Amino acid sequence: MSTINIRLAVSEDADRIAQVHIASWRETYHGIIPTMYLEQLSHDKRKHCWRKSLTEGPVFVALDQTNEVIGFANGGPSRGSKGTEGELYALYLLKTHQGQGTGKRLFDHVLADLRQQGFSSCIVKVLADNPSRFFYERFGGRLVFEQRIERGGEQLMEYTYRIML
Repeated sequence: MSTINIRLAVSEDADRIAQVHIASWRETYHGIIPTMYLEQLSHDKRKHCWRKSLTEGPVFVALDQTNEVIGFANGGPSRGSKGTEGELYALYLLKTHQGQGTGKRLFDHVLADLRQQGFSSCIVKVLADNPSRFFYERFGGRLVFEQRIERGGEQLMEYTYRIML
C-alpha cells in the first residue's frame, strides 16, 4: 500500500490540480455528460480558475509517494444558502487512486475545515448518474433536493445531499 499525504494546496499546485480536474471529469462523467463537452474542457481555463480559488479559501490536495497531486477537495460557505451552511465545492481523485480511502481523507479535511468555520451542516451537489453519489450517502448524506441542470446541451438530474457536521 502506497503512502498518500494530504496537505493544503499552494499556488504552484494550480497546474496539476487543473490536470487532475480535467482527467477526473473525463473519467467520472464519461457516458453521463456529452463527450464533446468533456473534450472541450480547457486546461488554461481550469488552471486560471484554480489559481483564483487558491486565493479564496483552503484547497486540500492528495499527493502520491512521488509528491504528485492525484486528487483535491475544497469547500466553503454554500453558494445557494446565503452562507448559512457549508458546501463541498469539489472532490476529485484520479480513478487509479479511488477505493483506497484517499477520497474519504480529503472529504474529512474539508468537513473539519467547515466545522472550524462554524457550520453545522454541509451540502454536496452531485449528478444523479454519478456513482460517487453513493460515497456521500455512505457517509451520512441525505437527499434534500433534486433539480435539472444543463451540461453540454444535455439536461441532467442533480441531487443535493446534506451532511450534518
